[in-house]
Amino acid sequence: MNILLINPNTSQHVTERMRANAQQAVGDAATVHAFTAQSGPAIISSRSENAIALAEMLRLAAAHQAGHDVLMLGVSIDTGLQALREMLDIPVVGMAEAALLTASMLGGKIGCLTLGAAMVPVYEELTASYGLASRVSKWRAVDVPSAFKVTDADPEVERALILASELLVHQDGSDVIVLCGAVLAGYARQVAKAVGVPVVDPAQAAALQALTLAKMRPSKQQGGSFARPKGRIFSGIDPAVARLYKS
Repeated sequence: MNILLINPNTSQHVTERMRANAQQAVGDAATVHAFTAQSGPAIISSRSENAIALAEMLRLAAAHQAGHDVLMLGVSIDTGLQALREMLDIPVVGMAEAALLTASMLGGKIGCLTLGAAMVPVYEELTASYGLASRVSKWRAVDVPSAFKVTDADPEVERALILASELLVHQDGSDVIVLCGAVLAGYARQVAKAVGVPVVDPAQAAALQALTLAKMRPSKQQGGSFARPKGRIFSGIDPAVARLYKS
């Protein structure tokens, strides 16, 4: 099995962290091939940056889907998830959606952590769009700039995540925690050990869900709202994307 991972941020070190975490999760059952955006924001931190990153996500997905069994979005805000499910021939898994669904099988109330308070409303909107808002006890954010550095792990980030997770458990009544942030890949095990509840790493959850879908080999929709439109004419877009809509 081959899993295609695409990071629509331009930070290569973040891509590698997610790839390593995803590969560790699936082991020898699949190979994770990762690609990083060549244009757009270094780190998506707003709705507008997410919109800017979408075109590059579509371009990379169209260019690299061949030879892969499933696409895993290497971004915690699931950039372009529904559009990609419509456009591509292979299944598409979003990290946030996979993590939230995984967490819902591990407990009742889900506590969610991300980086930067400005992103909390964006994640709340995303959670509501998945029909999971009632399962979330609270979204909290930590502000730790060192999280974005080129490093495997940072003790300062780990401490901040543990402190915020303790609030999610003891004040907000969370039974399970999700770490939503691509740069937070790899922290889940230590946070779980410290706070005493399951902690879901979205990169690992998405990789395992991607492996499941790849093994199922679902057919591409030929009808319904996720069928790819045919016979469309475009101007000035990437040829790999345009080709998918010709017939």
